Amino acid sequence: MSRCRICRGKLIKIIDFGKIALVGDFPKKKIKQKKYKISLNYCKICKHVQIAEILNPNLLFKEYFWETGISKSNIYLMEGIIKKIKRFKINAKSKVLEIASNDGSFLELIKKKFKCFVLGIDPAKNLKKISDKKKVLSISDYFNSKLSRKLLSRFGYFDFIFARNVIAHVSNPNEIFNGVKNLLTDEGTFILEVPHLGNIFQFNQYDNIFHEHVGFHSLKSIIDLSQNNSLKIFDVEKIDSQGGSLRCYICKKSSKKTVSKKVFQIFDKEKKLGLFYPKELKKFKLKILSHINSMKNLIQSLKLKNKKISVYGASGKGQALLQFCNLRYNNIDCAYDKSKLKQGRYTPGTFIKIKKPSKLKRQNTDYLLILSWNIKNEIIKQEKKFKHKGGKFIVPFPSPRIIS
Repeated sequence: MSRCRICRGKLIKIIDFGKIALVGDFPKKKIKQKKYKISLNYCKICKHVQIAEILNPNLLFKEYFWETGISKSNIYLMEGIIKKIKRFKINAKSKVLEIASNDGSFLELIKKKFKCFVLGIDPAKNLKKISDKKKVLSISDYFNSKLSRKLLSRFGYFDFIFARNVIAHVSNPNEIFNGVKNLLTDEGTFILEVPHLGNIFQFNQYDNIFHEHVGFHSLKSIIDLSQNNSLKIFDVEKIDSQGGSLRCYICKKSSKKTVSKKVFQIFDKEKKLGLFYPKELKKFKLKILSHINSMKNLIQSLKLKNKKISVYGASGKGQALLQFCNLRYNNIDCAYDKSKLKQGRYTPGTFIKIKKPSKLKRQNTDYLLILSWNIKNEIIKQEKKFKHKGGKFIVPFPSPRIIS
């Protein structure tokens, strides 16, 4: 794309990463994979940060290997949302829609807690099978304005609509916001979670940059999308998800809900970070290149000492980091992940064999690079035997460091 996904302004390049394999394409064999261009840009008008290369979403989402319900940290976050929405008087008569419902774990919790009607929308057909087992009603499709009108005629209006970690994935987020406007009751609440550009920028989390993540959102960008579609943000909070995220509470522009002071406070902090200033945004390139060198040097120095290095977490961000730093099967011995969907396969573009965590032994690994660093505490606690036997962990961000 040469135009902004929010306002259609011209894009200005920050950094070109060349080509990488799709981070969700886990081959069963070491085969040559197609690689795609990827670059980070910002909009000349609204300053929204985004990639310019948009792929067919079916390549990315029709078969999806990330399951919401396998991480204890994710379950904890979902339980936290449920506590928060009690203040909006959710009850058995409420109707709840989740956009990108994944394996249905969140809606399953909502249904059990409030005994209300729930509906999930997600394009991944393999995940629908898991949702069906949980007896969560779901539709395999992409959510947009057109689908919202079909849903309205079939199910009516919804009191609560959730979109957790999905807005960053779509090439035209105005379609999502317009669809929400069509389906939300007059005093209904749209709850959106998105990795915060402030954290990505401040702590150099460039592993978030891959083809599934089209946009990198500030609070300003969510405000812009809301205003474009007759919606308004009335509250916001920072949450410990995906390395630091925003949870935005949005309603119809005509709603009587008043805007919280937090909205203005976070917006002011974003301005102080320089998220809307081209001079500061262009500095991000130098920070990224410096980190890539540091990561390569650390792994190379350990390999020169004949140390065995494995990685934990076959997340999308982890696969991006491995490719950006050119860490492959020749310098990384093994990968471990709890997802049965990924076990027995190879990491995309780097071809490291993925095994189940029970195979992790001190004798075959000296250092464990935590790719899912946003849940590092959960992983370190889980692998306490490895640690007690002298194993060490490498945490990549904000700068590569060893935890013994």
